[in-house]
Amino acid sequence: MTGSARWASSHLRLAVAALALAAATFVAGTAQAGDGAQFDTLCERTYVNKKVGDNEQWAITWDLYGNATGNVLKLDGSPPSFIECIWQDETETNQIFDCYGASACTGPPCGGPQQWTLIDTGVSIPTSFFLPPGVDPQAADFDCNPLDL
Repeated sequence: MTGSARWASSHLRLAVAALALAAATFVAGTAQAGDGAQFDTLCERTYVNKKVGDNEQWAITWDLYGNATGNVLKLDGSPPSFIECIWQDETETNQIFDCYGASACTGPPCGGPQQWTLIDTGVSIPTSFFLPPGVDPQAADFDCNPLDL
């Protein structure tokens, strides 16, 4: 692994750890300006946009009870990072993922093992992090009306 790949891997690992910690904190706290979540038009996934820590804005797409992917935008203007988390399991309150990260591709070849690095396995994120406040898609009274496209 090159020095820049090690640097990116260590920073992405810290970012996912920060996400897990911030997600747990976010659930207990209040939303910050600019935070939000919304279901897609078919009610099959959510789009999440949340500030994590002091210097990152996370834009995540979560397939309900499945994989999560997204962008980590640095508020200081440095290049974005990309996250892909493969769903592994769930507990009563958390989703468990194996997460991979990559820096922005600067030229071909892009993708594949030369670009993506395992960040960590068993990353536990509160399910509520991915949902609008007070929404539980598994509740009997859950109501999301898909668009008839």
